[in-house]
Amino acid sequence: MANSLIRSNRNNTESSIPKPEKQAKASDFVNPAKDNPTNKEISSVTFNTNLKISNHTRNKLQAMSMIGYAENQRLSVETAIHSFYEQLSINEQKEFDLQVSTLESRDVKMKSKK
Repeated sequence: MANSLIRSNRNNTESSIPKPEKQAKASDFVNPAKDNPTNKEISSVTFNTNLKISNHTRNKLQAMSMIGYAENQRLSVETAIHSFYEQLSINEQKEFDLQVSTLESRDVKMKSKK
């Protein structure tokens, strides 16, 4: 029985072997957006950073997530920032938005050089 399984492919003819419809070329795998960055302008980038905080602040962020204000510590920070932002005056919000926009532009420039 084992011999019949081993020899099962020996009787196949060349015509019974499947062939691809299209042969792949190296140019099929070239990413035009990566090779030509002028095609698409990058307006925002997201990457992870580290933030040094005290254990007390970390515990407060973790407590926020544990009591249900956020799913995790990262979202606890976002919730706290959003709460801070809502308490600013209109002029202060505009100034805050301008500063964030400037910093975001800097991040885009830094990451697009690499």
